Amino acid sequence: MSNQATSPSLGSRLRERIQSISPFSLTLLGLIGVLGNLVPQLEILKLFHLFWFFALWPFVSMLLSGTKQSLGFGADDEGPRDWLEIDTGWRGQIAVLLGIPLSFFNPLVFRQDAMQLLGSLVAIGRHRGSLPNPETYDQTASYRLPVEGTWTVVNGSPIKEYSHSWFPATQRYAYDLVITDGEGRSRPVSTDTRIENYYCYDQPVLAPADGVVIDVHDDGPELGRAGGFSHPFKRSLTGNAVTIRHAEDEYSTLAHLVPGSIEVEPGNRVRRGEQIGRCGHSGNSAEPHLHFQLQDHPTFEISAGLPVRFDDVDVNTPGGDVVEETSWTEPDGSRYIHVGQRVSHTTDGEPQQSEDTASPFETASSGLSRVRTLGRVATGVSIGGFVTVLAGVVVPSLQTTALALAGLAGLGLVYQAGRTLVDGTRVRLGVLGTVCGVGVASALVGVFAAQERLPTRDSSGVGTGVFAAGFLLYIAVWEYGRRGGGSD
Repeated sequence: MSNQATSPSLGSRLRERIQSISPFSLTLLGLIGVLGNLVPQLEILKLFHLFWFFALWPFVSMLLSGTKQSLGFGADDEGPRDWLEIDTGWRGQIAVLLGIPLSFFNPLVFRQDAMQLLGSLVAIGRHRGSLPNPETYDQTASYRLPVEGTWTVVNGSPIKEYSHSWFPATQRYAYDLVITDGEGRSRPVSTDTRIENYYCYDQPVLAPADGVVIDVHDDGPELGRAGGFSHPFKRSLTGNAVTIRHAEDEYSTLAHLVPGSIEVEPGNRVRRGEQIGRCGHSGNSAEPHLHFQLQDHPTFEISAGLPVRFDDVDVNTPGGDVVEETSWTEPDGSRYIHVGQRVSHTTDGEPQQSEDTASPFETASSGLSRVRTLGRVATGVSIGGFVTVLAGVVVPSLQTTALALAGLAGLGLVYQAGRTLVDGTRVRLGVLGTVCGVGVASALVGVFAAQERLPTRDSSGVGTGVFAAGFLLYIAVWEYGRRGGGSD
């Protein structure tokens, strides 16, 4: 009798299995549709392309959550964010809805989004099927909050139910931080949504630990208004960002910084607490905030997020306490932070840093530059692949698509040359690498178009193949660099 009483029913087991299926997993079924593009006899498999729509689930989930709140559902449930008065309502929901098609048809952003999803598979494989978690991961370096003063955690927790984004794997343990007043507002009540009105905008962002700067993006645009709107022509999800290596397989990424505010360059050593930029609104940002995450790889797209504990942090919990609600056990000593908390760094002394902060690139900046440039070339190839898929909807001719890609690459070169001549702007190797990558994609598409003896292939199949080639090259380049291949 006792075994029957404790054994779950078939229905409950089925519900548990269904709930364990993530939209991310369903999105990957879209890859089966590629076989239908490549093999005419398997054309029926093109139906699997419908699973790509599950990639929009984060947006749909956010919209449904906001709609439920607007209609009063769940009003009696005390949540960790209930005390916050951050921009919400229908205006924010409309802004999110408008941002979905803009992001989907933006090849720069879509490339990164797709690489995040596929990169999660790479991360899972790197960890042999078991991603790092608070119970098993023992961090090497000692980390402080990457800000001064009191900030509010609006997203993020090592607890799955309150995670920033459980999938993709790179953002599993990420945090979004803003400054709020005592009423939980991120800007004064009488002000509009101009970004300079937000308390956290243009505030210093600090290195969380000693380390070596691995990558910098500092040319992303920033919209002057927030309230749910981000720049329609943003160049990446992270916007202006800095990646720092702190120890073996421990890297931090600090994102959404103000354009032109980054004070470090790849190869620079930084000290814990040193200013590296200013909090902004670039990239995929609903309002000014700092996105911070610890990861096991130098690239944002194919890394696994790492749970991060902070030293010398003071925590206040004005709303619901997720630790109490979930009966989660906090570690001894340094601690995790959670959504809804107000946190600040105390000045009770800086802990001794790990000696393992030396980077494989530290003694060879030329090696780091080469890896970064080749990584941008791979990015350009992937962008060219996505444009080929998109162009196939309107222009079925591969020859025309190849010429269009070549034209885009040429315009990119002309634009860079023009900026250099007009205002003396230094030519960025990263930008040139991306432009060259689009040129390589043009050549690959042109080769497929010229091979008349091959079976007929549509643009979506060729574009997907080119995208995959760029993604594999991206993985190979950064793995080579991560293992020390970039040091001469």
